Amino acid sequence: MARGLLVWMQTGNPRLRAVMAEEASRGDDLAPAGDAAVRAHLRFLAEALAANAGPGRATALEELSAGLSGRMDGAGPRLEEIEALLADAHAFEADKQFGAVAADDPGLAGTMERRIRVNAWMRWFLEQLGEVLPDRAVVDTANTWLSANQVRLADAIFAVDRAAKQAEMARGGADAVANPDVVNRIGQAAMLQGHMRILVEAIALSI
Repeated sequence: MARGLLVWMQTGNPRLRAVMAEEASRGDDLAPAGDAAVRAHLRFLAEALAANAGPGRATALEELSAGLSGRMDGAGPRLEEIEALLADAHAFEADKQFGAVAADDPGLAGTMERRIRVNAWMRWFLEQLGEVLPDRAVVDTANTWLSANQVRLADAIFAVDRAAKQAEMARGGADAVANPDVVNRIGQAAMLQGHMRILVEAIALSI
């Protein structure tokens, strides 16, 4: 199922752009990995799940897709709860990877905040799937697999980041990625896309 979902999502890019424009028109955080972009990607994923669902799950997933935007509007309190649960784990990983400098680096702190927010949205989305598909162990199965496949996630982010930088250099030469703002934009987009790819694989295990 994962392959079918990824193919559908790749061929549906015009639809993703339309959803992103819709979210951007009423959002405040318009960064490449900001709330508007995350919401758009999750709405698009919900549409892909509904379009690729078997007969026993199609109605539930179609209803989730149709009502997802409204659910997202009320997600704030639950997102904050999930972020609080994730913060300590991410801080521990950052300290283990970067040492004491992690706490004093504003750039790294901003990156970690973005990752925590994206992960919170992902976990929230899994909870919505679990709610509409109560006979499937969506939440436990997906979260267990995600925790065990962090290297796979890192590889996915790296692959997207590298491809985007190569495309940027093909258009503007080697100096096209010398600008820190460009690198940050590419990095945020790669982080979000990498997480969405891995989320698709995790969801496919249970539905």
